[in-house]
Amino acid sequence: MEVSIEKMLEDLSTVPGQGGIFEQFEKRLRKMQRRVLFEMLEGVSEGQAKRLPVVLYKSVLTSGNKMPSLLRFYLPTWRGHDEVFWQALGDYAILMLHRVKDLEYMAESGKMKIEYFVRASGIGGRVRSPEQIREILQKIACLVDNEMLPTDFTHFRRMAERRGQIGELSQEKAVAFGALIKLLPV
Repeated sequence: MEVSIEKMLEDLSTVPGQGGIFEQFEKRLRKMQRRVLFEMLEGVSEGQAKRLPVVLYKSVLTSGNKMPSLLRFYLPTWRGHDEVFWQALGDYAILMLHRVKDLEYMAESGKMKIEYFVRASGIGGRVRSPEQIREILQKIACLVDNEMLPTDFTHFRRMAERRGQIGELSQEKAVAFGALIKLLPV
């Protein structure tokens, strides 16, 4: 691991990146985690995955950076699963898809909605079809269900916390500031 940390520190000094040093470090670390997770998913047999069906029931694909694509899934065996397992599934889906705008789940009905930007071909990485994403989600669900992946990630929770915010402000604070600006003489 030391060699990897040294390599990441070298990359941080030579490759431009967004955010502070810790955010850039986290991005590099997540890239490494994505590779490890791909290896774990390749180890899940088709028979293991089929025990946890994942149905892709809606797919609206877009191209470009103006509107995200939409995928809706149904996980019948996950109906009623506790929120912590759905959040873990969401975290790993975010890690694997990389460009997720929003992810929501309904535990009681066993459904998940993912909005993401499809990575343009030729830019590197893996271009994934909705069916490939369904298979990835199915294998992640299998690993979470069999306790082969931890359920303590926080990226999904952070995304849920950001809903209803404008930058660092909540919608309520933004409205309050807007009202205050209107009241102040200019």
